[in-house]
Amino acid sequence: MIIDVHCHIWDAHLVKGGLKDLMDSVVEELRVQNPESVRNGSIERLIRDMDAAGIDKAVVLPLDFEFLCAGGGFTFRDFNDLAGAYVKMHPDRIVAFAGVDPRRGVAAVAELRRCVEEMGFRGLKLWTVTGFVPDEERYYPLYEEAARLGVNVMVHTGIGPGQGYLKTCRPVYVDKIAVDFRDINFILAHVGTPWVDEALTVALKNPNVYVDVSAWQRAARSFPLGLAQMLSTAKLMHGGVHKVLFGSDWPLFTEIYTQEQWVKVIGGLPHPPPLQMMGLPAITEDDKGRILGTNAQQALCL
Repeated sequence: MIIDVHCHIWDAHLVKGGLKDLMDSVVEELRVQNPESVRNGSIERLIRDMDAAGIDKAVVLPLDFEFLCAGGGFTFRDFNDLAGAYVKMHPDRIVAFAGVDPRRGVAAVAELRRCVEEMGFRGLKLWTVTGFVPDEERYYPLYEEAARLGVNVMVHTGIGPGQGYLKTCRPVYVDKIAVDFRDINFILAHVGTPWVDEALTVALKNPNVYVDVSAWQRAARSFPLGLAQMLSTAKLMHGGVHKVLFGSDWPLFTEIYTQEQWVKVIGGLPHPPPLQMMGLPAITEDDKGRILGTNAQQALCL
């Protein structure tokens, strides 16, 4: 089974106001030649791309963006409802995490409960680029609810859109909540780039912390050795790659690698001489299978 744990969705006619400005800035920052490769986040395209890549399930991540920009009448609840509609259309293929900002307090707890109990969501997405540090104890009621509901938490770590805040996105801010909420599995998105060592260390220390390789497409294309080195380092640190999950950040990097191509990149990882000389272990065929799906299947109970 192949599972993509990091996909985004949006409907072009719903993206308005500051949210549209944010998306336009992302298009500019990524320097894409075809803006539609980013702007088309429809469920129809996602399913087509999954089919072409042989991906069995994808986790979609609506975003609670409203502390960063206005949605022109499109709210974070609407974003969650859109994901819920996609789950209903494709219950065997689409898994949704609720986009909720913990600064909403009791409303955040209520929204997570609504998404899980009424729409069958399987997790919580924390988009820290909007300016909050996730380990503040005033947010603990939200994590207590996540634990009660039996769902996992995806945390944005590392670089994000230029309009967002970088200093709140450090992987180390997940360490405290991972210790205090051992019943929750936490996923550090993007392996915390540029704080890769920090992300791997947090995952090494905590049995309930994982990393995903989404948004590594540009690095893999520009410096193929870097991706292999990061995964080999993760294997060396952990005694295996059981903490690494496949993710694409679909559709943001599809101009660099389609989902099909990204699956092939991971499935074809080499063990070049420089890594051998450094004493880093090879990523075996079994390792690649774990990264592409087995790890996520176990961590997320899919």
